[in-house]
Amino acid sequence: MKQASIYLGTVLLEANRWAKDRTPTYRVSEWLERIAAAGFDGIELWENHAALADGAEQATLRGSTVPVRVFNSYVSLDADGENARRAVAGLVRELKTVIVKFNVSNSPETLASGLRTAREWAALMPGVDLLCECHPGTALEDPVVAVRALADFPEIGVIVHPFSCPDLTTWFKHLGARIRHAHVQVVDAEWRRWCLRDKSVLVRERLAILRGAGYTGSFTIEFTAGVGVALEDREALFAAACDDLAFLREERF
Repeated sequence: MKQASIYLGTVLLEANRWAKDRTPTYRVSEWLERIAAAGFDGIELWENHAALADGAEQATLRGSTVPVRVFNSYVSLDADGENARRAVAGLVRELKTVIVKFNVSNSPETLASGLRTAREWAALMPGVDLLCECHPGTALEDPVVAVRALADFPEIGVIVHPFSCPDLTTWFKHLGARIRHAHVQVVDAEWRRWCLRDKSVLVRERLAILRGAGYTGSFTIEFTAGVGVALEDREALFAAACDDLAFLREERF
């Protein structure tokens, strides 16, 4: 089995990821050497780490030897989001990103129009693999709904959460090869996050499902132990993310 590409999500280290204004609290460029040295194959860049960065930071990201493989975007697919979508498309082209992640809203009524808008947006980013994160709280959180809604959009792929969704087998049953990327996090019933090694039985069960489904996509370590606690420690988060990377490699991914 070919070794999977595993990226670090820059959102993992971002204390303001869920803040109202989502203003970045660190410069990704200052972590790139450490990310590469740890063995990650690149990064999944949180949108605001580029969109709200100054010119110097953007230039460093463009020129880095650590590739921005995934651009993690939260642009709206409504009519009022057109300018933001164009701005993101420009960043994606400049960064030479190969995957763009997006989300749909939680409204079933606007789902079809949102997907049409996503298709139009993708035309501004030639060669990019546009992937929808089928996330709880969105109109595509159910795989049966997702396969029907995406039937007319064969160019749109899917991101799943193999270690936190309850029905991974069903996702592969309905969407199969359209699942091209995975966000890595383990959460419990109280929404505490854990390292993969700490929940190894569950993780190995899910990895077996991925193998059985013939999954050949990539992974992003999106969240890990220590995310969402009252006082986050960025160094501890990075160490935990590195351990998650090591665990996946030990399991031959």
